Amino acid sequence: MINSLKRTLRKIRGVFLSKIYRQGDVLVKKIKKLPKRVKKLETDVIVMGEATGHAHRIQNGSIYSWGSQMYLEVYSGGALVHEEHSPIELEPGIYEVTRQREFDPITKRDPWVID
Repeated sequence: MINSLKRTLRKIRGVFLSKIYRQGDVLVKKIKKLPKRVKKLETDVIVMGEATGHAHRIQNGSIYSWGSQMYLEVYSGGALVHEEHSPIELEPGIYEVTRQREFDPITKRDPWVID
């Protein structure tokens, strides 16, 4: 019982101590390391905005992908930037990128959130 409680507490602490940032429809979460099979992309565009044509970009960093999953390697002075949002300074490290979705219970569809 006590060990189970300790494990649960560690999981909760891990969630609350995670570095998570959100900018519009993009969420980035700091992780420990890049997966082994990622490919480096030759762009600074993380997600292109469908509604406005503006893009979420990484400043002072690199973008990697593995299938449809994207990752960021952020260097010193790195930031998440977008024309319609304030820049978000990121500490150096590796981040997993999640594109936000919204669920419509009437149509039972979950389209991407469009920024």
